[in-house]
Amino acid sequence: METTQKINEHLGPVFEEVLPAISNAGIKYWVFGGVGVAGINGKYIRENQDIDIYVQEEDFWKLEPILKDLVEKHGAWDADNWTLTYSMLKRHERPKFALNIKKVERFEVIPVYRIPGGIEVRVTDPTILSEDALIQEEKYLDGQPFFSAPESVVKKILRDMVEVCIKNYKKTSILKRTINIINI
Repeated sequence: METTQKINEHLGPVFEEVLPAISNAGIKYWVFGGVGVAGINGKYIRENQDIDIYVQEEDFWKLEPILKDLVEKHGAWDADNWTLTYSMLKRHERPKFALNIKKVERFEVIPVYRIPGGIEVRVTDPTILSEDALIQEEKYLDGQPFFSAPESVVKKILRDMVEVCIKNYKKTSILKRTINIINI
């Protein structure tokens, strides 16, 4: 059986180029989702399709030239063929950037919104987080550094996503695996 490190090698370019470029530009970011949960443990527990981050709303558009520069560097002439997509998710009323490497989404960034008393994250349904969501904690996976919110914040986002799935989709086989991840 392959190790989870080997299974997740496709995330290397995001750790090695994308996240450092964002940090070097002075933009704070927070990894959430499966990689955020893995960061809590300091090791991967499953294969992860991509790395999801959130940034503060005022920094979201500052990412566009950074990501476009990376795409220019690794465009169609590069074997990895990086492309950038932008979409406006109407259900959530928020934009999203997605970076594709070899035609597969490997990086996604969404904005979070300051509201009275906290931060609103619009992933599945809006999730309200405390100001702690903007505390950056350095984490490591396979020696790769990145920033994430405190453990309680990462788990709250994931729990809220699972609750929405239960409420809307009733896909219990996927949920059982996700619930096990949350209870780490």
